Amino acid sequence: MKLKPATLLLLLLPTFIFAQQKTETPAGSIVGVVKDSANDYGLEAVTVLLYKKSDSSLLNYQLTNTAGEFNFQQVPLNVPIIVSLTFSGFKSFSKIITLDSLKPAYNFNTIKLNTNFKALDEVVITAVVPIRMNGDTLEINPAAFKLDSNAVVEDMLRKVPGITLWGDGTVTVNGKKVTNVYVDGKPFFGNDPAIATQNLPKNAIEKIQVYTEEDRTKSAAERTAADSLLTMNIKLKADKKKGYFGKGSAGIGTDKRFEADLGLQAFNKKTRLGIGGAINNINKNVDDLQSLLGETTFRSFNPRNRYVANFAGRGVNKFYFLGANLQHSFIETTNNQRSNELDFDLTGRGTINYVNSQSDAITSAAGNSFYKSSIRNSTQENDTKTFSVSYNKRDIDKDLNLRASVNDNVGFGNSNGKTVTEREGKGVVSESNEFSESETKSRSLSFGGNFLNKDSDERNLKSFSLRFNANYSENESIRKSLSDLVSFEDPGRNTSFNRLYNTNSSNWNGTVNVTYNALKRLLFGSNNLWNINMRLTNNLNIGQSDLTYNVSDFDSVTKFYVGNAKITNIHQSNRISEEPALNLSKSFSKRLSNRYFRTITISTNLGGQFLREKDQSNFANRNLTRDFIFFTPNSNINYYYQKANGYNVNASLSHNINYSIPGLDQLYPIIDSANLYSFNYGNASLSPSKSNTFGINLNYGRGGNRNKKADINFGINGNYVTVRNDVADSSFYDSLGRKNVYLINIDGRSNWNIGGNFNTSIRLKKNVLQFTYNGSINNSRSPNYIDNIFSTSRIQNINNSLRVYFAVGEIVNFSVSQGINMSNSIQTGANLRSFKNKNYITSANINLQYPKDFTLSNTLNYVKNTTTNQTSALWNAFLSYRFLKSKQLEAKFSAMDILRQNKNISIGSSNNTITTTVTNGLQQFYMLTVAFYPRKFGGGQGGGRRTGTGTPGGNFGGQGGRPRF
Repeated sequence: MKLKPATLLLLLLPTFIFAQQKTETPAGSIVGVVKDSANDYGLEAVTVLLYKKSDSSLLNYQLTNTAGEFNFQQVPLNVPIIVSLTFSGFKSFSKIITLDSLKPAYNFNTIKLNTNFKALDEVVITAVVPIRMNGDTLEINPAAFKLDSNAVVEDMLRKVPGITLWGDGTVTVNGKKVTNVYVDGKPFFGNDPAIATQNLPKNAIEKIQVYTEEDRTKSAAERTAADSLLTMNIKLKADKKKGYFGKGSAGIGTDKRFEADLGLQAFNKKTRLGIGGAINNINKNVDDLQSLLGETTFRSFNPRNRYVANFAGRGVNKFYFLGANLQHSFIETTNNQRSNELDFDLTGRGTINYVNSQSDAITSAAGNSFYKSSIRNSTQENDTKTFSVSYNKRDIDKDLNLRASVNDNVGFGNSNGKTVTEREGKGVVSESNEFSESETKSRSLSFGGNFLNKDSDERNLKSFSLRFNANYSENESIRKSLSDLVSFEDPGRNTSFNRLYNTNSSNWNGTVNVTYNALKRLLFGSNNLWNINMRLTNNLNIGQSDLTYNVSDFDSVTKFYVGNAKITNIHQSNRISEEPALNLSKSFSKRLSNRYFRTITISTNLGGQFLREKDQSNFANRNLTRDFIFFTPNSNINYYYQKANGYNVNASLSHNINYSIPGLDQLYPIIDSANLYSFNYGNASLSPSKSNTFGINLNYGRGGNRNKKADINFGINGNYVTVRNDVADSSFYDSLGRKNVYLINIDGRSNWNIGGNFNTSIRLKKNVLQFTYNGSINNSRSPNYIDNIFSTSRIQNINNSLRVYFAVGEIVNFSVSQGINMSNSIQTGANLRSFKNKNYITSANINLQYPKDFTLSNTLNYVKNTTTNQTSALWNAFLSYRFLKSKQLEAKFSAMDILRQNKNISIGSSNNTITTTVTNGLQQFYMLTVAFYPRKFGGGQGGGRRTGTGTPGGNFGGQGGRPRF
């Protein structure tokens, strides 16, 4: 049996690592416990530093754990070392020791600190403390890290114990993901950490603060202890609070390929401006301005290689994007408790998409199997403009947010296709041809906001939250469709249509959600009521939609289009939904200061829904007024455990009941005979469906700080859903393979899924080894009828992916991943065929930065499908060089699809059909790109340097508690 290269690499990697470890030079250890001399308690978060006596250079540092312990390994021998301890409120301690081969270990046993303690062998150290706890805030001092003059924040964070930068760009601190990254207490061009960490130079930073804050996007009724957000705040030096940075690039390649990108950001104490643009014909797509700015950062050693030509995209696209963002703060300084900001966004994006595809489908019916082969060519153009504005004002106990947006879209498209249908044992039974061209226009306007008043204080009678949203949209479309079907069995079943569709629609809806948090206080006064919290919520939704659907057929005699009264319709729908609920919750919490926090919260929503839907139409049978009352309770049990500066566990169990009503087109559909292969006849007797959902979730996170060698986090989640009165198909296939669908209510539908992920990051001296696993299993059971035969469709999807990432300092990093995706569709009905599909996906990525300023990157993706026995391989290579002392000029050469073996193949399956589609895509090309990185921070030198005397600890300002600016 042959092993794949990725498998061999995974097997040999541990051998390589252990071989490195065996060559390590002998080293010693220093351990001890720090206690408060007055109470004999272990002191947590004491900063312990090791310096060389000769030049006071920093060797290592730690913060003591919850028991006051510190443990240094790999300490050099025969070198005089200063061991220094600092802690807020206590005098420092320092001692000079020397380890050698006879005594390689030194144990301080217990070090007791008090205000009257005199330091032993006290020395003067001019170095600064790299990391410390300031109240409940972790503070990092950039001045303590010796890095290249062009280093950015991310380079420094890689050297801080307990902070991990994962291969996908995620940042975790002690195993918990950093959700917000602020600069001077304010959002920095969105919420992508890379915009700040990969652009801001290390020498512009005074300090970095990490702390926890409430998730203010959720109301008090929705929040649990696990909803706290980890925030990183980058505080700039006093003379670096204004500047600009960005990237401009342009590239030209073979096969008429081109690209150009621009991202530019400027900021001062109150205002931030970002502009960006992109244009290319290599399938590079930009979702929004923030994603573009996140891909145009200064840091050159990027292991992700994400923003490159997309060879997996359907077809070949021409794309442009323009965007601008302006943020202005009306107060000079903000933090998580106070802000007053106005935000403007303007974007425009357009695509021209050329797709050629060939599809082969197998459909299993009772006694017959149909094979359909289709060829389709299409061109689609879209152009979208969006303007949005938002205002945010936050005080300690009030939170106001207002937002509005306007969107305009124009689209043009045309397509043509041919389909040949074969029936097993009969050969070709039909052939169809289609052509269509369309033009669409749409406009939308939305306005929303929320107001939270003393939302976290259920004892205050004025504690409530209000959320509202309103949307309005208009849509116009004109579509011309020509189609014909030729039957080789019965010419009398041939059809031909030349049909024109003119559609105008408008929709508006409004939602108001109110939560009153002080219901218990209002009803029972100061009565504690066994610490049960009571909240009242109500969600009101009102909407109306209007549709004018004009259909006409071409008259070959008069040469005009004549209205089709059987399909043309006017429809108005009005919907009102009222959802009141009583929320009851009780928490059981225990906290031991500087040790741990544990809480269990049990909550239930006793809610219901009052629903009215009224439909008016020019068809009499589609004039309906329906009223429903549903009982929709939901319950949750949440468990949260946080060990101070250690690990955290979050687990939850949930259950909820929901109802869905059949739509008008399911009850009384309008059948368009121009649809060649599928006709839906609906069912006027359909009833609402009821679903029961059970959920489970478990997350664990641990940082690699102190005595822990690795970051570990994993999560498991699962759901089980049962549906009563599900709306299912009862389908019949005619001899031409056309599907006639009649809808029915049926019991027995169920679905369960379980997913998990495991991530670990191990530091090996200056190297990093990371393992990432993601997996999921999804099983569904759907009863239905096919040609009057009862069948249960059982669909199973299994996805597994293992990724290994290894970084050797900052010289080289590589990743290897192996994925297996399997899907099975099993039909229990007699004479019905089952389908299986399996994909193997192997990926490799290597980035080498040697010699200095050179970067060589390679990516390889290999896909094998066992169902079709087809393979696809894509190898891309990139070589770049940074010029100038400031590294602001870059030349990059890209070689794309070197092997010329890339294919765009997709396989999809439904209850009784499996479809394989091959589409066109990019082909091999080479490109040369030149980029310039304009950047300036502050108006000059000075202002950011401070000197310390005596005990180490300079460059840290402020007092304990939350950051102040």
